[in-house]
Amino acid sequence: MILEQIPILSELTLVSILLRTFLAMLLGGVLGYEREKRHRPAGFRTYLVVCLGSTLAMMVGLFISNTTGSSDAGRIPAQVISGIGFLGAGTILVTRTNQVRGLTTAAGLWSVACLGLALGSGFYTGALIGFAAIWISIKLLRIVDRHLHSNNSDIVSLRVEFSALGDMSNFISFAKSKGCIVEHLEMSRIKNRDDTAVISAVITLRFNKAMTFPQIVETYGNQEGVLMMETL
Repeated sequence: MILEQIPILSELTLVSILLRTFLAMLLGGVLGYEREKRHRPAGFRTYLVVCLGSTLAMMVGLFISNTTGSSDAGRIPAQVISGIGFLGAGTILVTRTNQVRGLTTAAGLWSVACLGLALGSGFYTGALIGFAAIWISIKLLRIVDRHLHSNNSDIVSLRVEFSALGDMSNFISFAKSKGCIVEHLEMSRIKNRDDTAVISAVITLRFNKAMTFPQIVETYGNQEGVLMMETL
């Protein structure tokens, strides 16, 4: 905690304000850039601005506390923690197949807001360690996540569109005849591009051996009534 022991950086001086603002832009921008590359709803500018705004809110709280003598410097920053939830909720999407997307982005926004509060309060060491931890979580640990899913390559979730309900029943019967186990099934009626009603199903199948998606399409995609098939 070397930086916190330097008086010009621990207090609200011009140098510390510039440093905190710069670090907020730098660290928030780096985390946002990773999200931007993955085409997530909140990217480079969003993360940067959220981190910068929360840093400013923390400094405002400290400034008011210093000028008024109030002991509650965390009142304004506390609203950041609750208020950022509304922004994060806007990045969470539920697709028409009931798949949830954007949870990591929402969690990232909340985390980067906390990172900004740490910078705004002059807790440089905590902010830098927190930045490293967040970066590892959203960047490097994706390798671990990919490895965990690779061990379950015999379990595949598909979204399949059928012409009629009977076609879906025939599809499931065919899958069972091939030794598949239906782990999960969700069905809904939707309208396709030509405004005709079709059956959309999210089906999780456990195969008796690992299969690639092209192999699945070759085996199951040619069944009668199958209009479209994709992995989830």
